[in-house]
Amino acid sequence: MYNMRIAVFVAFIAVLVMPGSVRADTPLPFSETTFKAEVVTVLESGSRPVLGTDITELYQRLTARILEGPRKGEEVTFENGAPVQLSEGDRFYLHREPPLWDGPELWSVLEPDRSNVLLWLTGLFVLVAVAVAGMAGARSLLALAASFAIIIFGLLPALASGLPPVPVSIAFGVGILAVSMFVTHGVNRPTAIALLGSFIALIAAAALAQISVAAAKLSGLASHEATFLSFASAGTFDLVGLLLGGILVGIIGVLNDVSVSQVHTVVELYAANPSRSRAAIWKSAMKVGKEHMGAVVNTLPLAYAGVSLPLLLLFSESTAPVSFILNREVFAAEIIRALAGSIGLMLSGAIATGFAVWILVPKSVRGIISKNQ
Repeated sequence: MYNMRIAVFVAFIAVLVMPGSVRADTPLPFSETTFKAEVVTVLESGSRPVLGTDITELYQRLTARILEGPRKGEEVTFENGAPVQLSEGDRFYLHREPPLWDGPELWSVLEPDRSNVLLWLTGLFVLVAVAVAGMAGARSLLALAASFAIIIFGLLPALASGLPPVPVSIAFGVGILAVSMFVTHGVNRPTAIALLGSFIALIAAAALAQISVAAAKLSGLASHEATFLSFASAGTFDLVGLLLGGILVGIIGVLNDVSVSQVHTVVELYAANPSRSRAAIWKSAMKVGKEHMGAVVNTLPLAYAGVSLPLLLLFSESTAPVSFILNREVFAAEIIRALAGSIGLMLSGAIATGFAVWILVPKSVRGIISKNQ
């Protein structure tokens, strides 16, 4: 028996190191495992029970033609067990699993090709933005492109290099705010004041979020993406810091909206009646701002609720009390995200209004605002 165990162990080691083994020193490149393909024929389609359960699943047998790469033009037949069912002519991403030892290649549907939908919807978005908002819409689109460029080519590499997420997110957040505001609204004093108000509100929201996350003892592992990132990086990323960074990046857009609106409200109120006092203009601007902020406060919580709708539905079927469900990290993190962001955007409106009244509404000098517009 002892000799048999040794023989089995030696055979196992030999299999691991032999050519063509299932183990590999490095994963295969994406171009060798994933191809764009087109459905030629749907050979079979139907449903079947999932083994050991009362659930049924959809399945298909497809013949598909590879459309790119060194195997372009080759046709393969396989079974599609993915939730998305395909029709003849549909394009999708075909995944190839390398053969195990001398076994056959395994093929599966990875994702439908959604490029056409994304392109026409993006085109419609650009068309509507320019048609409705004119040059301001065009400038906003340019600012949006620049903001994403900062995130993709600046923020993400900085986070990937291991820099502390919170100060890095604040620094790049201010950069995104500056680019977005100055490109969209021009380089002038009102825009600079709005940027200052947004920056102070961003710092306040960051401090509040950091205190709340620490007090709630959040781990940053509430999402599957964070869990995968932790495993992929061998635990080297600060997931709590990434959670905080995500909160800050998520509120940048609404800070821009509120602070710019409030500063220009002050500008217009003063220009309409330069004889009004600072206190009167502050009161009127905040009256307008309260209505605006009251509407915007709904934005973040509803946006996060919309993203988490399947999760909310899942927990709605639970027999656990609501207090326990809300205590789960996956919900607590979103609640903190929404509330810290909402507090930040309300502060940005009040702070920007205060700075605008103080700087742009002098007691004796008239017409100073019109020179800075």
